[in-house]
Amino acid sequence: MTRAILDIVRNLYPFGYSVVSDENDRAIAAYRRELDFNVVEVASGNELNGWLVPASWRVKRAEIRFQGQAIHDANASALGVGVLSPSFSGTLSRDQLRAHLYFSEDCPQAIPYHWTNLYRPAQKDWALCVTKAFHDNLQDGDYQVDLVTEESPGTMKVLDFTLPGELPDTVLLNGHNCHPWQANDDLSGCAVGIAVMQALQQRSQRRYTYRLVIAPELIGTVHWLAGLDMSTTRFAGAVMLKSVGNTRPLKLQHSFDGDSQLDKAAASVLKHRFGEFISGPFRSIYGNDETVFDSPGYEIPSISLTRFPFPEYHTDADTPDLLSSAHLDETRDVVLDIIDALENNEHLVFAERGLVALSHARYQLYRAAPAPGLDKAAYQETSRQWNLLMNCLPRELTGRKSSIDLALKYGLPVGEVCAYLKQWQAKGLARSA
Repeated sequence: MTRAILDIVRNLYPFGYSVVSDENDRAIAAYRRELDFNVVEVASGNELNGWLVPASWRVKRAEIRFQGQAIHDANASALGVGVLSPSFSGTLSRDQLRAHLYFSEDCPQAIPYHWTNLYRPAQKDWALCVTKAFHDNLQDGDYQVDLVTEESPGTMKVLDFTLPGELPDTVLLNGHNCHPWQANDDLSGCAVGIAVMQALQQRSQRRYTYRLVIAPELIGTVHWLAGLDMSTTRFAGAVMLKSVGNTRPLKLQHSFDGDSQLDKAAASVLKHRFGEFISGPFRSIYGNDETVFDSPGYEIPSISLTRFPFPEYHTDADTPDLLSSAHLDETRDVVLDIIDALENNEHLVFAERGLVALSHARYQLYRAAPAPGLDKAAYQETSRQWNLLMNCLPRELTGRKSSIDLALKYGLPVGEVCAYLKQWQAKGLARSA
């Protein structure tokens, strides 16, 4: 029986993740119960292009006192102290204290996640995370802050799982595991990636090689990618799975160039699954590891699938209860549909000369109408597009356009077009370019 994706999220959820953390280390066993991941380690202090692997960090004490009374214990929440906050002890006015307090405008009752010290190590400052009500209701006066934290060297862990295919060309899936106690961002992406790989494991044949990399965002993927031997590694494209389990519509963000076969396959799949859908160019919808994979020297076409934004983003309200099993399954199925399009994609040339009677008993390739159940307008439009494709296909099959290109040009489902072209091959009317 297939394991529910939401169960995978719950299995991965209860850990205080960071870039480097004892909790990340503890979580490895949970990930390995799902897939036999290889673990790549990079020690604290390693730097690449300015991306520094931080130390492990923990909070020993984090208290605010007012008029001799303790009014807030930030250590009571897993997100209560900004990551990598240095120790601080002193007396502050209300305004001075508020300069170090952070809350969420979108989810005011929640404790927000403060992460900037991870990516700006030269500007580290201490931060406490609170509800908006706590921030707003502070009285005028002096406050005593007692914050004690400590750092220790550790290793960043990147989880890497590969399913070999007939080709070395690799389709990469990516999720990030650096946000403590946050389910949608991005354990949902990690869990969907795992579910996709589990589904692919069941296939007796795979044309492409598939690789799932789960890593702390940016820092993890920068160091992992730099450690590869690119003379023997070829990537066909990458799919970023980021915040994909909430109930908002699935969005597509294109790669930097925006015209790869992966971009086109994703656009076709979403169009024929959802009709109208939201898409945008590179970095216009969601910002994450696509900048790493699509960076100069690698230039791996990297698309993103996301249901961002959502109010609980970067807060402790981002729990597994926020997620929808149906929408997690939907994301997995979309990814598998995109993969199917890539697996069946071909560049073909017409193998005959002149006009062929597709309805002849020798061929039986005339497609009179789509399946019943469409409304009249949709029926007529789809039928017209199929008729146009059939009439133009002999001229289209020059080896220049792929199956995916033709599906997009004629506005037809990519899976159906791929299957139809395979029938042309089987009847001897088309051959590989």
